[in-house]
Amino acid sequence: MFILPQMEQNGLYALINQRDNVANSVGAGISTVNPRPKLPYARCPSDDYDPGATVSNYIGSLGSQCAIGPNGYDPNQTWCNGASFTPNAGYTTSPDHGNSADSRDIRGMFNRLGARITLLSATDGLSNTLAIGESLPRHHDHLQGNQWWGFNNGSSHATTIIPINTRSDGTNCSSPTQNCPGNWNMAWGFKSNHTGGTNFVLGDGSVRFVAQTIDHRTYQLLGCRNDGQPINAP
Repeated sequence: MFILPQMEQNGLYALINQRDNVANSVGAGISTVNPRPKLPYARCPSDDYDPGATVSNYIGSLGSQCAIGPNGYDPNQTWCNGASFTPNAGYTTSPDHGNSADSRDIRGMFNRLGARITLLSATDGLSNTLAIGESLPRHHDHLQGNQWWGFNNGSSHATTIIPINTRSDGTNCSSPTQNCPGNWNMAWGFKSNHTGGTNFVLGDGSVRFVAQTIDHRTYQLLGCRNDGQPINAP
């Protein structure tokens, strides 16, 4: 929501009451009852999810943030604590799902509770830090809420601890894989329908296609803005 003025959407930005909870903002049809606004560039042409849904394929990066799921199947959780693998990744564990209003608790460039994250806080360098990436609403339950600008269903929920293009569309929701849109340790990742990887925007505004075969530790260092180990984006 906060970058709408930079996307020639200042009129829409002005309609949202920043002094109120985002989910309760009102003005010229912007509410939790009236139809949501659709952004002309919010959808990737390759996405096969409902074309009429007011969702977005482009979401902010939480970085290497913890994201425990509700059903006890959390194979990616170990990656949210950089001290748990060798060599040390330079970051400690973090609140699940970015549930903190303190920017010191957030690993990436975006978060879901309004923590103020500045460009200066990306001490690893903006060209070395992932900011925005693609995801698929069919695979990510919090993107299915038809409320891209909302609090709990907004476009700010993806973590790098989940490997790129991990499938979670519900085609196999039985143990032990639990590849379900509601299993956040599998679903809250960056994913696309592109062959072999996903597009990302880095903090400096450059766009890169990152292969799903990227070394997973390297991927975490790209996601974390201040781990002290700058990694050049491949």
